[in-house]
Amino acid sequence: MNRNFLFKKEMSCFRKCSRITLPALLIVLCLYFLSACVSHLKEAKFNYTQAQKFSRLYQTEKAIAYFKRTLREAEKEVEKRPSAQGYMLKGMAELSLKKWEKAEESFLNAFSYGFEKGEDWARQLSLFGLASSMEELGLENSALRIYSNLIQKSKLKPVTVSSAQKYSSIMLRRALRKEEKERKKMLAAVLKAVEKLAEKDLSCGFFHYLQSQILSHLSDYKRSFEEAVMARELGLPTQEIFRDNDLQIIFCYQRLKVKLLPEEWEEFRARYMKWVKRWNWKDLETPGWKKETDHASGN
Repeated sequence: MNRNFLFKKEMSCFRKCSRITLPALLIVLCLYFLSACVSHLKEAKFNYTQAQKFSRLYQTEKAIAYFKRTLREAEKEVEKRPSAQGYMLKGMAELSLKKWEKAEESFLNAFSYGFEKGEDWARQLSLFGLASSMEELGLENSALRIYSNLIQKSKLKPVTVSSAQKYSSIMLRRALRKEEKERKKMLAAVLKAVEKLAEKDLSCGFFHYLQSQILSHLSDYKRSFEEAVMARELGLPTQEIFRDNDLQIIFCYQRLKVKLLPEEWEEFRARYMKWVKRWNWKDLETPGWKKETDHASGN
């Protein structure tokens, strides 16, 4: 009897423990799966921030690697728990990796989950993709109209910057084939369009870079130099453009050395030397990266 009583008591305790443990176990499992979903979104955000940081430092390979990680985590997030935020992050990563059609699809999905700008962003990407295709297939005039429209109306910065780059490139190429009078007229029109962009977003170094390039073709080397300095200080989208901007600064320095009167030249040279010191250049015409490149090629 005693042994039977003990057995019943143990079974009763087991049943009580089971009743307590099962709900607790379910709660733990729910929390675990919820945290797994949250972690994908958290990881996507972290990786995107890191990608932007390395982009600003012109460490392109690291930036691309982090954009790819962002995309992987965002894909996992929207697969398990679709949301406007998840699709928006996915689209931004695809945009940075120049996956235009994928980004368009992601922004449309983000719109369907409540991201109001998603539909407009998708439409802008669709127009940019169309313009790029037209340009590649020789319909340059139609492409120019679309780029011009996006420059004026797009509120998605990567699209605005890419459109400005494409538009300026085509217009500069055309202008340089014209006679002087027509060339200056076309260059002035391009400059006006880019100046409007800079007025809307003064902190975008790339718009100042474009202004510097156009002003140089107009032989306004003082303003070209100033815009190139602003571009350098504000930051540029790629290392290639950053280095090209440095070469533009040196070119302006060389041209002004010939054009300015002695007093003006001495004043300009004194200012120029302060910038060179600030940037830690080896000398007045040798940026640090040029020294590194020369050394690498020598090796």
